[in-house]
Amino acid sequence: MKICSLYFIGKCLSLDEHPSFRETIIAHFSDPDYNWNDFIWICSNHLIIPVIYLKFRTHDLLSYLPEVLVRHLQEIYELNFARNKQILLQMKEITATLNNVNISPIYLKGTGNLIDGIYSDIGERIIGDIDFLVPENIFLKAAELFKNEGYQICRPTNEPIDQMKHYPRLWKKDVAADIEIHRLPVTKKYSTNFNADHVLKFKKVVLGHPGCYVLRDNHKVIQSFIHSQLANTGHALGVVSLRDVYDLYCFSKRVDLKKIPQAAPFRQKCIAYFKLSEKLLNLPGNFYSKETISSRCYRLKHDLNFSSTLHYKVNRIAWVLSEAISYGVQQISQSYSDPALRWKIVRSLFTPKWYGEKVAEYHIKYKVNH
Repeated sequence: MKICSLYFIGKCLSLDEHPSFRETIIAHFSDPDYNWNDFIWICSNHLIIPVIYLKFRTHDLLSYLPEVLVRHLQEIYELNFARNKQILLQMKEITATLNNVNISPIYLKGTGNLIDGIYSDIGERIIGDIDFLVPENIFLKAAELFKNEGYQICRPTNEPIDQMKHYPRLWKKDVAADIEIHRLPVTKKYSTNFNADHVLKFKKVVLGHPGCYVLRDNHKVIQSFIHSQLANTGHALGVVSLRDVYDLYCFSKRVDLKKIPQAAPFRQKCIAYFKLSEKLLNLPGNFYSKETISSRCYRLKHDLNFSSTLHYKVNRIAWVLSEAISYGVQQISQSYSDPALRWKIVRSLFTPKWYGEKVAEYHIKYKVNH
């Protein structure tokens, strides 16, 4: 079952904390009937192949894996290591461009963690794009700087750009990663609790990387929680990413996570996320001391997603429909005072292509690892 493989892989991520688990891993891998498909599927889907490779290499476990699998893991790790080196070079170029006009960016998420030494190895973390925060009053100016350097918008949007969390993603040929220029550290819905002014006030200097900053360590935890569990519907759908769980484990080396829920928005959801992460990593009590009713319910929902395909699909479809209905009601309400919006809604309802576009949009927006 995938759920058993998920918890097994979670324990592999925290192998440093319980080295005796190495014998259990050896026993699993020595079983001729061991389900390697589930192992690879989960590691790949959760973007943790590089860190799994490093854990197994550190604890001398690679010899117990099929040779073809070792080559596969090593190749992905080496490719990611090389890409992250290029991301670091690109990050320095971005910093220089901004410093030239007296802007000092705050790097967020994976890139911020990478330059702040959160990980034990440059190749440990798969990074999607380079996120950085700038003061809101120079947000559009910063975007124009990079457009003048050849970056282009990946996907046009109809949303007012000055109201978005970040400028539309920018890409450029022959660079390692796309960039996202933030005016807010999290989506506007959650910025009351965790806003740009607060983040900027407590920004952290990065040794070896002059001209830029990162979030202070407790803010890294809060942003990661909001991004994965609130903004990306992880809590509502009952899903977590093992990559995010491993980030939380790395943060726990620097921060007393037991204090975080007091400062994080939606305290009970934060506790539920911490307790599930503990369970996945086999680190009971390390992130939060007490189990709660909501944390037990959340873990049950999460486990059902993996053990029952029907539950996963019904749960996800119900959530997407509720979001679509909520959005529709909001648009109709606004249309009473906006004739242009009213005409746009009517026209869309009689355009078959519009329905396909909305289905595709929600599929992308609420796609989660299962």
